[in-house]
Amino acid sequence: MMRYMKFAAALLAASLLSACGEEECTEELVQAKTAELTTLMQEVLAKDPQKMLTLQPKLEEIQKDAMAAGDDMQAACAALDELIAELKK
Repeated sequence: MMRYMKFAAALLAASLLSACGEEECTEELVQAKTAELTTLMQEVLAKDPQKMLTLQPKLEEIQKDAMAAGDDMQAACAALDELIAELKK
């Protein structure tokens, strides 16, 4: 499960970082949000693996939407914010 989470975070980061952006959502901001997301995923997985399994479909849906947004940095930041919010619930 941990390998999958690392892979999913890396995949999301790679797809979001490939975007070129608007000033409001920079590559650096995406990197910071991705780091926060990765940390949260690891924390949730360590504390409550069942919660991670429950959240998996929602996380995949958000990730799919982010990848579909392509090079829209605002969409990338919004997707990361949504993923982070889901994990903090």
